Amino acid sequence: MRPLIGLVCGMANTTLSDLTPLLTRLAEVRIGVVGDFALDCYWTLAPDAATTSIETGLSTQSVAEQHYSPGAAGNVAVNLRALTCGTVRTFGVVGADPWGRELGRILHTRGADTSGLIEQPEVWSTQTYIKPILNGDEQGRIDFGDLNRLSIDSADRLLDLLAQAIPELDVLVINSQAESGIHTERLRRGLTELIASSERCTFIVDSRDSEGMYPGCALKINDYEAARHCGIATTEESVPRADLLRAAEDLYAERGQPLFITRGAQGILVYDASGAAELPALPCTDEIDSVGAGDAALAAIAAATAAGALPTEAAIMGNVAAAVSVRKLRQTGSATPDEIVSLHRTAGH
Repeated sequence: MRPLIGLVCGMANTTLSDLTPLLTRLAEVRIGVVGDFALDCYWTLAPDAATTSIETGLSTQSVAEQHYSPGAAGNVAVNLRALTCGTVRTFGVVGADPWGRELGRILHTRGADTSGLIEQPEVWSTQTYIKPILNGDEQGRIDFGDLNRLSIDSADRLLDLLAQAIPELDVLVINSQAESGIHTERLRRGLTELIASSERCTFIVDSRDSEGMYPGCALKINDYEAARHCGIATTEESVPRADLLRAAEDLYAERGQPLFITRGAQGILVYDASGAAELPALPCTDEIDSVGAGDAALAAIAAATAAGALPTEAAIMGNVAAAVSVRKLRQTGSATPDEIVSLHRTAGH
């Protein structure tokens, strides 16, 4: 096994003054996000306002408040813009539906370039997750997009757009999350060729399955997915450290690219040519909400990488961004440079 660097509580051999210049360089970076763009819809129900429909005789459900936010690849793009990244370009597919228009509107409002979001009018619904909230608790979800089928034309259009954009990007983040998403065999084959032929762009992939773990990319993955990929079964609340180190070593030997393994309350494990480094999670004694924390970490890792950070340095920024995100309750959290600096200082670097 490669040497274990050890427990890293802050940027290795640095102080807070080294983190601020990294954050200020984010305004110059150029990052693309390709993947499964989704919309999260939060509908707060008002049961006291329910009536009986005259047409059907059935009880209605009244919505008192509604809130919409980009999810999956969309949330990564929003987090990159919250970090003040200069250029954030999005590449994905939406349907000819209100959800796609709202998703595009929000991303555009946040400052992302949405010219790479193409519309497929048939056999495609914008991936949408409607989450009714009753008395503060989330109810059964209503999902759109589970039956999507990417057309050959849509795959080829995306690949053409990516071929034009990649030479101008510092980092391309590849999100592969939905079972019925954009990562068909045709798109995977074409994107793999683009990755192999790129001379300057760095690629970071976040995938839930082995087929979406494109070769030639740094990999962001959680501990359970890493263990499962390496054939390590675990029933523990968290993957035992020895198993995780073995999985990290196996994954690195297989891929030869940096690994960022998120571990929830245990922080992040980084593995590259130097070996392994463990970054403990920042302590938090208050209530937390982990929704979107992985996307916040991924965006910060990608942004820091685009700004020239080493893998361990990028992971430290990702670790702090995730800690900022989980402190934002009942929302898909993100982190700004000021919030990262403040929490990094509070945590004692």
